[in-house]
Amino acid sequence: MEDLTSFFHRYGDAHLKLSPETLEPFFHLPCLINDLGGVHAIASADDLAKYHTPFIAELKQARLAMCKAMLIEQHSALPGGARAVVSFRFGNENNDLIFDCDYAFSLLRVDQDWKIIFAQLGEIRYSDLY
Repeated sequence: MEDLTSFFHRYGDAHLKLSPETLEPFFHLPCLINDLGGVHAIASADDLAKYHTPFIAELKQARLAMCKAMLIEQHSALPGGARAVVSFRFGNENNDLIFDCDYAFSLLRVDQDWKIIFAQLGEIRYSDLY
């Protein structure tokens, strides 16, 4: 079984493809995402793609070339589930920081795969460049 560190490294790398569809396999449907815009109930793959489309457009405009995910905190005491806090750093092709942010996740193990069932944006820090 994949550990959470590997899962979030793959999740970060999926952002580099700049396509909402590449993020879908990481989520359990239905799921909830809580961000600056409020709580979003995601019921389908179409809902998830619509949710991610503006974010992906922002990353394209900023010329995303690097996404690093660092697992800060992990709690796996729940049967079949886990909670994690992850720090993400997004950068462009010049290694300039676009922004970094922290997310808290609740995950569920489905068969042998981790799936995000809840994601909550903690803090977002934009670079002075953007």
